[in-house]
Amino acid sequence: MDEEGRLEREIEVLEQEIVTKQLRLLELTRNHDMSTLSNYVFLGAEGPTYLSEMFTLNTDLALFHVMADCEYCDVWLSAIEQLAGAMRGRMALAVVSPEPLERLASRADRGAWTIPFYSAQSCSFSEDMGFLRSDTPVGVAGIVLCQIEENRIYLSAKAPFGPSPFCSLWIFADRLNHVDHS
Repeated sequence: MDEEGRLEREIEVLEQEIVTKQLRLLELTRNHDMSTLSNYVFLGAEGPTYLSEMFTLNTDLALFHVMADCEYCDVWLSAIEQLAGAMRGRMALAVVSPEPLERLASRADRGAWTIPFYSAQSCSFSEDMGFLRSDTPVGVAGIVLCQIEENRIYLSAKAPFGPSPFCSLWIFADRLNHVDHS
């Protein structure tokens, strides 16, 4: 077998392992009991805001966690805006970031975000969700799904988008870096 054929086969095997593990992760996540979340206090355009207040009139909340000062997150969030429009009314939506509110507001203005945004700089939300660690000082992008019942907030699901050793979007991002802009 030539070198190119060997590499293609190795890639196929690794891709299959990733798919198998992702399916197992999804299965485990679905069968995991929801944990209770603290009623974190975020900083928003209107001042301090409790997590429970972000639900507005809904029982479900999707939090889009964006990394501090990340243009890829901004592009990703801009793309989510259309999907967010379809989700409005079904669940509450918010953007959170460990970034200071002033810088986050500037990003929101540039990106014309319609989803409310909040800084998690004043609370441990990003750390508690595993989206801010000492090895990733700008944070990790991801999504957190929450439910509220009576006065208790539950974590339904969470998933990071990166950075990770491998993410399928990195292939696309790598191509964007190599496109001829002339």
